[in-house]
Amino acid sequence: MIIYAVDLGTTNIKVALYDEHARFLSSARAPMTYRRDGAFVEFDPNAVFDTVVALIGDCARRADPEPADEARIVVTGQAESLVLLDQWGHPVAPGISWMDERSVEEAAEIAEHFDPSLAFAVTGEPEPVPTWPATKLRWLSRHQPRVLGAVRHVLMIKDYIIFRFSGRMVGEETTRGFTYLYDVPGRRYWTEMLEFCSTDPDAMPELVPAGTDVGAVLGPVADQLPPAAGYIVNSGALDHFCAMLGTGSYRPGAVSASAGTVLSLAMLGTDWHFEPSMKVSFHRGLRADDTVLFTCADSGGVCMDWFQQNVASSVSYDELERELPGRSHADAPIFLPYLTGVNPPDFLAGARGGLLGLQLRHDRVDLAYAVMEGVAHLLRRNIDYLAGYGQSARSIVSTGGGTASAFWNQLKADVCGLEFRTPEEPEATCRGAAVLALAAAGVIDSVTDTAGLHQPEDNTYHPHDNALRAARYGEFDSLLRRLYGSGPTASDPDPQREKDV
Repeated sequence: MIIYAVDLGTTNIKVALYDEHARFLSSARAPMTYRRDGAFVEFDPNAVFDTVVALIGDCARRADPEPADEARIVVTGQAESLVLLDQWGHPVAPGISWMDERSVEEAAEIAEHFDPSLAFAVTGEPEPVPTWPATKLRWLSRHQPRVLGAVRHVLMIKDYIIFRFSGRMVGEETTRGFTYLYDVPGRRYWTEMLEFCSTDPDAMPELVPAGTDVGAVLGPVADQLPPAAGYIVNSGALDHFCAMLGTGSYRPGAVSASAGTVLSLAMLGTDWHFEPSMKVSFHRGLRADDTVLFTCADSGGVCMDWFQQNVASSVSYDELERELPGRSHADAPIFLPYLTGVNPPDFLAGARGGLLGLQLRHDRVDLAYAVMEGVAHLLRRNIDYLAGYGQSARSIVSTGGGTASAFWNQLKADVCGLEFRTPEEPEATCRGAAVLALAAAGVIDSVTDTAGLHQPEDNTYHPHDNALRAARYGEFDSLLRRLYGSGPTASDPDPQREKDV
């Protein structure tokens, strides 16, 4: 058996090929193309599907699998990007990316119409934002009612690719919580929200659990694919959750942290129950009774990108890796990583980025250290916040471009006081999707029964007991509170409690 794992990323579309032992065989990628016009960010759904088919062919040419092998196509990737189809299954308009911000006013209307605590308890999302498909549907009902009137099927991008391969319109559950149209605890669509968005509930796809075998690839499509004994399509799961599975962090006590442009954290909930004051989104997991907690700070790796592009454009990661370990950094500036404004867990609307404690003797290496440490402080802040609600972490597993820096990895381990692992799996998200397909095929008993599969190597960073790190985090916390007020923290997770003191 071979598995083609399709990852519909925001920046790139990737396909990785694995064997029945989850061994990586080959991969191919192509950029995701958008049309941008002000707040509008759109894409061509048909072009995305054609790209996926081409990348599957590229993978096969590089790995040359046996034509007699059974093949699976499993789909993971972004959740929120919207594809609207007519009664014949054709797009009625360009796809709408999650990055599209046309529906700011509609998000505000939803927030005003629905009680925030009730909406959070239903959708799993702390607040409505223009990212969610619900807000886009509300916008269409007002600005393009004829387009919405022609819609018979409301899909997201992953649903659409599954439909094109299999002919079935299904909505996989781990992605539904990113629509603001889904009742997460009830495992059904939120009819009141659909009505508010002028959307027929019958237009919503059938709900299926993560890792469901949807059916065989349609004959005309199979003719475009590399020779195989047969093709089965699997629903896969959300990219973040597949990455957890692919890196061995889909287990209690492990935090899966992205070290990419944004800082996202996902964690399997332990004895979790809904708490309105806990401003972390919650979602259906990879197994029936699982809940995955998810939070995302925009001010992650983008802070280092900003530093390298606008402050020290001539400094490279390699240069920093050579120079950073040779200094104590005891009196380096403190960096507040709020270049994008609001970050969890504090959600301080007025917060801005800052380098504090600057002196003439500080150079670009000192500033680079401050930026790296500031992002590590933000990571710790979110981990401590989860711990304040009983979701304690024992380790961090991290993927993304930032993990290329061994110094930064060790710094995060030291700041958080936790073991920090960086797997050497080239496509962790795709590997997790492949594991889901293997479980559905009966090759393994469950998604957590992976001991018999190929295990990628990883690098492990053990935390050093360092009083300096604790003191600098305390200074970071103090500066943030003094400048911008105080949000919820691990030791005081309920904002009301602070008011009562």
